[in-house]
Formats: sequence, structure tokens, C-alpha cells
Amino acid sequence: MNALPIHRFDVRQFRLIGVITGGRENLAEVVDPNGKGYVLKVGMTIGSNEGRIVSIATSGVEVLEQFRGENGKMRKERVRITLPRKQ
Repeated sequence: MNALPIHRFDVRQFRLIGVITGGRENLAEVVDPNGKGYVLKVGMTIGSNEGRIVSIATSGVEVLEQFRGENGKMRKERVRITLPRKQ
């Protein structure tokens, strides 16, 4: 499988570095574990389970992942990527 770089990592491995608001839609900027940056918008997919970005707010990015669990049933899981807390 020749996945795009944005689909090679688990959603939890991405780091949110900024949220851009004020335009027609909010955008988020994340970096993968290799340091490559991506600009995200609602509706895009991210992560090895191809989670769909359902919302972008100043509090973070919400991703809805759907994958087959160990029992074979489809599972849905919401994952939040949040800005690191300022020290």
C-alpha cells in the first residue's frame, strides 16, 4: 500500500501547532513525527485509519476514526488533537 505521508502515522502521533480562524473555514496546521507540516480542513482524512476531520476549533481538531476492532465489528472513535499547553 502506497499511503500518503499523512496516512502513514497514527492520528495521535501528529502535533497540532496552530489553528487559523477568521476565514470561510477554520484551518489547522499539524506536523507528523518526521517534522513534515500539513494544513488541514474539515472533511480531509488523516492517520493510518484514515480518520475524517469533523471539526476544527481553537481548542483543537476532532477526528472521527472508523476501523474494524478485534471482534471484527466496525468501531468509531473520536480523537482530539490539541495544542500543547504553554509552559
